[in-house]
Amino acid sequence: MRRFLAAFTGASLAVSAPASAQNNDNDYTPLSSRIKRDRQFPTEIENRWRSETSEVSRVRSRNMMTQFSRCMYDRSKEDALELLAKTDYGFVDFGQIGLDNNRALKNFGFQNCLSRVANTNGTGVQLRFSAGAMRQWLVQEAYFDRYEDGPTWVQPGNAILARRYPMSAEQGGVQAAMDLADCLVAADPYTADFFFRTMSGSDEEKRALDTLTPMLAPCLPDGQQVQLQIPLVRAWIGEALWHASTNNAPVVAAGGTQ
Repeated sequence: MRRFLAAFTGASLAVSAPASAQNNDNDYTPLSSRIKRDRQFPTEIENRWRSETSEVSRVRSRNMMTQFSRCMYDRSKEDALELLAKTDYGFVDFGQIGLDNNRALKNFGFQNCLSRVANTNGTGVQLRFSAGAMRQWLVQEAYFDRYEDGPTWVQPGNAILARRYPMSAEQGGVQAAMDLADCLVAADPYTADFFFRTMSGSDEEKRALDTLTPMLAPCLPDGQQVQLQIPLVRAWIGEALWHASTNNAPVVAAGGTQ
Protein backbone atom coordinates (compact mmCIF):
# COMPACT_ATOMS: atom_id res chain seq x y z
CA MET A 1 0.00 0.00 0.00
CA ARG A 2 1.34 3.42 -0.96
CA ARG A 3 1.58 6.08 1.73
CA PHE A 4 0.94 9.75 1.05
CA LEU A 5 2.48 12.38 3.36
CA ALA A 6 1.27 15.96 2.98
CA ALA A 7 4.12 18.43 3.41
CA PHE A 8 5.22 21.87 2.27
CA THR A 9 8.01 22.19 -0.27
CA GLY A 10 11.05 24.32 0.43
CA ALA A 11 10.82 26.37 -2.78
CA SER A 12 11.05 30.10 -2.17
CA LEU A 13 11.11 33.52 -3.79
CA ALA A 14 13.64 36.22 -2.94
CA VAL A 15 12.29 39.75 -3.41
CA SER A 16 13.61 43.18 -2.51
CA ALA A 17 11.98 46.59 -2.74
CA PRO A 18 14.15 49.59 -3.62
CA ALA A 19 14.49 52.30 -1.00
CA SER A 20 12.85 55.57 -1.94
CA ALA A 21 11.66 58.62 -0.12
CA GLN A 22 7.97 58.61 0.64
CA ASN A 23 5.64 60.88 2.54
CA ASN A 24 3.57 58.21 4.25
CA ASP A 25 0.14 59.65 5.07
CA ASN A 26 -3.24 58.14 5.79
CA ASP A 27 -3.68 57.08 2.16
CA TYR A 28 -1.17 54.29 2.73
CA THR A 29 -0.90 51.24 4.95
CA PRO A 30 1.57 51.31 7.89
CA LEU A 31 5.32 50.58 7.91
CA SER A 32 6.20 53.06 5.15
CA SER A 33 4.47 50.80 2.67
CA ARG A 34 3.70 51.89 -0.85
CA ILE A 35 0.43 49.94 -0.69
CA LYS A 36 -2.58 52.21 -1.02
CA ARG A 37 -5.30 51.62 1.54
CA ASP A 38 -7.81 51.90 -1.29
CA ARG A 39 -6.66 48.88 -3.33
CA GLN A 40 -8.22 49.25 -6.75
CA PHE A 41 -8.27 46.72 -9.56
CA PRO A 42 -6.92 48.05 -12.87
CA THR A 43 -9.67 49.64 -14.94
CA GLU A 44 -8.48 47.65 -17.95
CA ILE A 45 -7.34 44.12 -17.18
CA GLU A 46 -7.28 40.96 -19.27
CA ASN A 47 -7.71 37.42 -17.99
CA ARG A 48 -4.75 35.82 -19.74
CA TRP A 49 -5.48 32.47 -18.08
CA ARG A 50 -9.11 32.09 -19.19
CA SER A 51 -8.47 29.19 -21.57
CA GLU A 52 -6.49 27.23 -18.94
CA THR A 53 -8.58 27.79 -15.84
CA SER A 54 -10.97 24.87 -16.35
CA GLU A 55 -8.17 22.36 -16.88
CA VAL A 56 -6.10 23.36 -13.84
CA SER A 57 -9.31 23.27 -11.78
CA ARG A 58 -10.03 19.72 -12.97
CA VAL A 59 -6.50 18.61 -12.12
CA ARG A 60 -6.77 20.15 -8.66
CA SER A 61 -10.14 18.48 -8.02
CA ARG A 62 -8.54 15.05 -8.55
CA ASN A 63 -5.81 15.73 -6.00
CA MET A 64 -6.06 13.87 -2.67
CA MET A 65 -5.60 16.96 -0.54
CA THR A 66 -8.36 18.74 -2.45
CA GLN A 67 -10.67 15.75 -2.00
CA PHE A 68 -9.92 15.80 1.72
CA SER A 69 -10.45 19.53 2.26
CA ARG A 70 -13.61 19.48 0.13
CA CYS A 71 -14.97 16.61 2.23
CA MET A 72 -14.56 18.66 5.41
CA TYR A 73 -16.06 21.76 3.82
CA ASP A 74 -19.05 19.83 2.45
CA ARG A 75 -19.71 18.27 5.85
CA SER A 76 -21.12 21.62 6.99
CA LYS A 77 -20.70 24.63 4.73
CA GLU A 78 -22.57 26.75 7.26
CA ASP A 79 -20.11 25.86 10.04
CA ALA A 80 -17.17 26.41 7.70
CA LEU A 81 -18.32 29.87 6.67
CA GLU A 82 -19.04 30.74 10.31
CA LEU A 83 -15.49 29.75 11.27
CA LEU A 84 -14.07 31.91 8.47
CA ALA A 85 -16.17 34.88 9.57
CA LYS A 86 -15.08 34.54 13.22
CA THR A 87 -11.36 34.09 12.53
CA ASP A 88 -8.58 35.57 10.41
CA TYR A 89 -5.08 34.58 9.28
CA GLY A 90 -3.93 34.87 12.89
CA PHE A 91 -6.10 31.91 13.93
CA VAL A 92 -3.72 29.50 15.69
CA ASP A 93 -5.74 27.81 18.45
CA PHE A 94 -9.24 26.35 18.49
CA GLY A 95 -9.55 27.74 22.01
CA GLN A 96 -9.88 31.15 20.37
CA ILE A 97 -13.36 30.14 19.24
CA GLY A 98 -14.28 28.02 22.24
CA LEU A 99 -13.28 24.61 20.87
CA ASP A 100 -10.57 22.09 21.65
CA ASN A 101 -8.78 19.99 19.05
CA ASN A 102 -10.87 16.88 19.63
CA ARG A 103 -14.13 18.76 19.27
CA ALA A 104 -12.93 20.51 16.13
CA LEU A 105 -11.79 17.17 14.66
CA LYS A 106 -15.25 15.76 15.23
CA ASN A 107 -17.18 18.82 14.04
CA PHE A 108 -15.41 18.88 10.68
CA GLY A 109 -15.14 15.12 10.23
CA PHE A 110 -11.35 15.10 10.02
CA GLN A 111 -10.88 11.36 10.59
CA ASN A 112 -13.89 10.36 8.47
CA CYS A 113 -12.73 12.49 5.55
CA LEU A 114 -9.16 11.22 5.89
CA SER A 115 -10.36 7.62 5.79
CA ARG A 116 -12.66 8.26 2.85
CA VAL A 117 -9.89 9.81 0.76
CA ALA A 118 -7.44 7.03 1.69
CA ASN A 119 -9.94 4.33 0.71
CA THR A 120 -10.87 6.07 -2.54
CA ASN A 121 -7.24 6.37 -3.59
CA GLY A 122 -6.02 3.03 -2.19
CA THR A 123 -3.37 4.61 0.00
CA GLY A 124 -2.56 5.51 3.58
CA VAL A 125 -2.60 9.17 4.57
CA GLN A 126 -0.74 11.09 7.27
CA LEU A 127 -1.73 14.68 7.87
CA ARG A 128 -1.03 17.23 10.59
CA PHE A 129 -4.11 18.95 11.98
CA SER A 130 -4.04 22.49 13.38
CA ALA A 131 -6.29 25.52 13.63
CA GLY A 132 -4.27 27.42 11.02
CA ALA A 133 -4.32 24.49 8.59
CA MET A 134 -8.07 24.12 9.07
CA ARG A 135 -8.65 27.74 8.11
CA GLN A 136 -6.45 27.39 5.02
CA TRP A 137 -8.37 24.29 3.89
CA LEU A 138 -11.72 25.98 4.41
CA VAL A 139 -10.65 29.22 2.70
CA GLN A 140 -9.63 27.20 -0.34
CA GLU A 141 -12.84 25.21 -0.57
CA ALA A 142 -15.15 28.14 0.21
CA TYR A 143 -13.51 30.13 -2.59
CA PHE A 144 -13.62 27.37 -5.18
CA ASP A 145 -17.16 26.41 -4.20
CA ARG A 146 -18.31 29.93 -5.06
CA TYR A 147 -16.07 30.48 -8.08
CA GLU A 148 -15.65 27.05 -9.61
CA ASP A 149 -15.30 28.34 -13.17
CA GLY A 150 -12.98 31.27 -12.51
CA PRO A 151 -12.85 34.69 -10.82
CA THR A 152 -16.22 35.94 -12.07
CA TRP A 153 -16.28 38.34 -9.11
CA VAL A 154 -13.61 40.60 -10.63
CA GLN A 155 -14.98 43.98 -11.68
CA PRO A 156 -12.30 46.21 -13.27
CA GLY A 157 -11.93 49.47 -11.38
CA ASN A 158 -13.49 48.17 -8.17
CA ALA A 159 -11.56 48.55 -4.92
CA ILE A 160 -10.93 45.98 -2.18
CA LEU A 161 -12.58 47.14 1.03
CA ALA A 162 -10.79 47.37 4.37
CA ARG A 163 -10.27 44.15 6.33
CA ARG A 164 -11.60 43.24 9.73
CA TYR A 165 -9.26 41.41 12.10
CA PRO A 166 -11.44 39.64 14.69
CA MET A 167 -8.37 37.93 16.20
CA SER A 168 -5.31 39.82 15.03
CA ALA A 169 -6.06 43.52 15.43
CA GLU A 170 -2.84 43.95 17.43
CA GLN A 171 -0.64 41.64 15.35
CA GLY A 172 1.38 43.73 12.92
CA GLY A 173 2.92 40.67 11.27
CA VAL A 174 -0.47 39.26 10.29
CA GLN A 175 -1.62 42.58 8.92
CA ALA A 176 1.62 43.12 6.99
CA ALA A 177 1.22 39.70 5.35
CA MET A 178 -2.37 40.43 4.41
CA ASP A 179 -1.44 43.90 3.11
CA LEU A 180 1.09 42.26 0.80
CA ALA A 181 -1.39 39.64 -0.39
CA ASP A 182 -4.19 42.16 -0.91
CA CYS A 183 -1.81 44.32 -2.92
CA LEU A 184 -0.92 41.40 -5.21
CA VAL A 185 -4.55 40.47 -5.77
CA ALA A 186 -5.46 44.08 -6.52
CA ALA A 187 -2.61 44.33 -9.05
CA ASP A 188 -3.68 41.23 -11.01
CA PRO A 189 -6.62 39.25 -9.59
CA TYR A 190 -6.72 36.92 -12.59
CA THR A 191 -3.12 35.74 -12.19
CA ALA A 192 -3.56 35.43 -8.42
CA ASP A 193 -6.65 33.29 -8.98
CA PHE A 194 -4.90 31.08 -11.54
CA PHE A 195 -1.90 30.60 -9.26
CA PHE A 196 -4.19 29.54 -6.41
CA ARG A 197 -5.84 26.94 -8.67
CA THR A 198 -2.59 25.33 -9.81
CA MET A 199 -0.98 22.31 -8.20
CA SER A 200 2.15 22.89 -6.12
CA GLY A 201 5.30 22.27 -8.14
CA SER A 202 3.49 22.24 -11.49
CA ASP A 203 4.58 24.04 -14.64
CA GLU A 204 1.38 26.09 -14.41
CA GLU A 205 2.31 27.23 -10.91
CA LYS A 206 5.75 28.32 -12.14
CA ARG A 207 4.29 30.33 -15.02
CA ALA A 208 1.83 32.07 -12.72
CA LEU A 209 4.63 32.84 -10.21
CA ASP A 210 6.79 34.24 -13.00
CA THR A 211 3.96 36.67 -13.74
CA LEU A 212 3.30 37.56 -10.09
CA THR A 213 6.91 37.98 -8.95
CA PRO A 214 7.52 41.42 -10.55
CA MET A 215 4.44 42.68 -8.67
CA LEU A 216 5.87 41.71 -5.28
CA ALA A 217 8.46 44.48 -4.96
CA PRO A 218 5.97 47.38 -5.29
CA CYS A 219 3.88 45.69 -2.58
CA LEU A 220 6.71 45.70 -0.01
CA PRO A 221 7.72 48.48 2.38
CA ASP A 222 10.51 50.66 0.98
CA GLY A 223 13.93 49.03 1.12
CA GLN A 224 12.67 45.71 2.50
CA GLN A 225 14.09 42.35 1.44
CA VAL A 226 12.15 39.13 2.00
CA GLN A 227 12.50 35.46 1.19
CA LEU A 228 9.05 33.95 0.81
CA GLN A 229 8.23 30.25 0.88
CA ILE A 230 5.95 29.47 -2.05
CA PRO A 231 3.41 27.54 0.10
CA LEU A 232 3.24 30.64 2.31
CA VAL A 233 2.57 32.85 -0.71
CA ARG A 234 -0.18 30.41 -1.72
CA ALA A 235 -1.81 30.62 1.72
CA TRP A 236 -1.64 34.43 1.74
CA ILE A 237 -3.07 34.74 -1.75
CA GLY A 238 -5.90 32.37 -0.81
CA GLU A 239 -6.76 34.66 2.09
CA ALA A 240 -6.59 37.72 -0.17
CA LEU A 241 -8.75 36.15 -2.90
CA TRP A 242 -11.40 35.16 -0.37
CA HIS A 243 -11.41 38.65 1.13
CA ALA A 244 -11.38 40.50 -2.20
CA SER A 245 -14.08 38.33 -3.76
CA THR A 246 -16.46 39.03 -0.88
CA ASN A 247 -15.40 42.60 -0.11
CA ASN A 248 -15.00 44.79 -3.18
CA ALA A 249 -17.07 47.68 -4.46
CA PRO A 250 -16.98 50.52 -7.00
CA VAL A 251 -14.71 53.39 -6.05
CA VAL A 252 -16.61 56.35 -4.67
CA ALA A 253 -15.26 59.55 -6.19
CA ALA A 254 -14.98 62.91 -4.44
CA GLY A 255 -18.44 64.32 -3.95
CA GLY A 256 -19.93 60.89 -3.27
CA THR A 257 -20.53 59.74 -6.87
CA GLN A 258 -19.21 56.54 -8.40
